[in-house]
Amino acid sequence: MFDLREFILRGLKDAVGKMADYQVILNAAGWLEKGVLTEADLATVQAAIDGAAQ
Repeated sequence: MFDLREFILRGLKDAVGKMADYQVILNAAGWLEKGVLTEADLATVQAAIDGAAQ
């Protein structure tokens, strides 16, 4: 079954390193505001950004 949350989260993690960090962050924040992602999901995205920076 299709899971919108997982779909968006996968897309955001795939965007890390391909888009500017601020764009990924603002995009993730928009999905949080819509209730699709949780703060834990945003922490996962931030961890991916941090890992890509190393």
